[in-house]
Amino acid sequence: MFVELAALPISSNGKLDRAALPAPGPERPRPDGRFTAPRTPTEQILAEIWAEVLGLEAVGVDDNFFELGGDSIMSIQAVAQARRAGVQITAAQLFERQTVAGLAVLAAERAPIEAEQGPVVGAVPLTPIQWSFLERGFPEPHHYNQSVLLEVTGGGRLGPAALRAAFGAVLDHHDALRLRLTGTTLRCAAPEPADVVSVVALAGEDADAAAEAAALRAQTGLDLESGPLLRAVLFDHDDGRQSLLIVIHHLAVDGVSWRILLEDLESAYAQAERGSAIRLTAKTTSFRRWSQRLTELAASDELAAEAGHWRAAETPAARLPLDHPGGDNGMASARTVAGGLTASRTARLLRDAPAAYRTRTDDLLLTALALALAEWTGERSVAVELEGHGREDVGPGFDVSRTVGWFTTLYPVVFTLGAEDAADPGAALMRIKEQLRQVPRRGLGYGLLRHLAGGDLAREPAERPRPEVGFNYLGQVDRSPGEGGRLRWNGATLGPDRAASGPRAHVLELDGRVTGGRLELTWTYSGALHEPATIGRLARRYDELLGLLVEHCCAPGAGGYTPSDFPLAGLDQAALDLIQQQLEPPAGGLADVPERS
Repeated sequence: MFVELAALPISSNGKLDRAALPAPGPERPRPDGRFTAPRTPTEQILAEIWAEVLGLEAVGVDDNFFELGGDSIMSIQAVAQARRAGVQITAAQLFERQTVAGLAVLAAERAPIEAEQGPVVGAVPLTPIQWSFLERGFPEPHHYNQSVLLEVTGGGRLGPAALRAAFGAVLDHHDALRLRLTGTTLRCAAPEPADVVSVVALAGEDADAAAEAAALRAQTGLDLESGPLLRAVLFDHDDGRQSLLIVIHHLAVDGVSWRILLEDLESAYAQAERGSAIRLTAKTTSFRRWSQRLTELAASDELAAEAGHWRAAETPAARLPLDHPGGDNGMASARTVAGGLTASRTARLLRDAPAAYRTRTDDLLLTALALALAEWTGERSVAVELEGHGREDVGPGFDVSRTVGWFTTLYPVVFTLGAEDAADPGAALMRIKEQLRQVPRRGLGYGLLRHLAGGDLAREPAERPRPEVGFNYLGQVDRSPGEGGRLRWNGATLGPDRAASGPRAHVLELDGRVTGGRLELTWTYSGALHEPATIGRLARRYDELLGLLVEHCCAPGAGGYTPSDFPLAGLDQAALDLIQQQLEPPAGGLADVPERS
């Protein structure tokens, strides 16, 4: 495919800036040739939002959000944009009704949102992920951050005075940034003037060393007890460029929060630069109210009913082979191996492959992981700890689509493959898909039972059988913080986010994201436990298996349904297969079967 450009984008060092190249072919082909345009104002708003979030030219009312390449994090972004446009929906509703037409019907049925618009001050219950952080016993708990290094683009320079005013407004507006932790007591401090911005001039041969030193001060300079939990460094380069490093303690932020923060920072800076009073987008449910709701939910009968599922999920599975048994597994020994897919295969993974088996991107990623781990361990059952965004449905009236905080969920899943699955990609994908669909509340309840409910799952950390493998898919970070404004993020950071003295959570971790149109995978391991060649072979085999899955799903005739596609029917896979065999499918297969038949 060809795209005509006035000029090729060039990076600051004179090379081709591939991340800035536009993706070709945003219009997704429709095999059945059908496209139904929006018919109502609500459908029109939702279709435009979906097209923007998914990077498409147009979305029809019958298109499926997840089959178009959407994921759970992008669903939160779509919900937040819909709110600003006056369409009241939730992420849970988007999972329930995955088309524009289906979702538009629910838009008017939403309960009022609990959202305190003034500063939230006072005691905050610890959430499960915050308890999990504390129980790991980090020697330097103040140094456990997330950070981004942003390029200042679009002409003009950032002024320190306006930047400080913008950060002040963001700190006042987002209550989680004012959290303070003393022991196991968490509270939200009152807004007060705080200068969190430093300016560093970089010139000459010492420029790199000066940048690293400033970044290290920011990364290690956060104070959990007294604050602040945020530091920013504005770098003035001698060639006229500027870059901005923002460091926030993980206690107060997660991956979804960064888009919210950077949107508000852009808006606040523009207003401060004009000399206007800074007004930011209305708040959604506060982090404190969310934490209180989790405590209420932990004591409920509906959560107690999940305990049996989670007890089974904690069953120890196959252990990973080690090159050096007994070696250290600390942060200082962490090493990485990179993997991923080409841009063309990534596009098929996101927008073509999901339709065959009504799957999501992470279904394919986890199927490939289960197959790769089963080959490596020689066992058909493998345990993985999944990381989710955690912003799940906790009842009517709660909306955290524009709330900053650490919402992450961690929960175990034991994947069990069939004897034939290694040779049958479709069977493996359907099996893993169904095992994922059996997870209640997308994993939210596990942390509640572990840390807040006080039942038999609340054991001491040393007694807890934790999976040795961790998995986290961050989604499409191409469409992430700073897009469209003066601040541009290309995935970079500066300085160590974590203290080298801390322990690692897993023996092996796989993190994935899509950036620059490519799926990038990072395998993190301990060099004291595994040789680089061992993890390199695993990474290459994973890429190969994932590619085979994608090609299988895109092949003519591939596809099938599983019981979770028809949740009201009460069918198992054997009964569903029998029905499909007895049906005389139309030319397009079973594509015309309604979503909730």
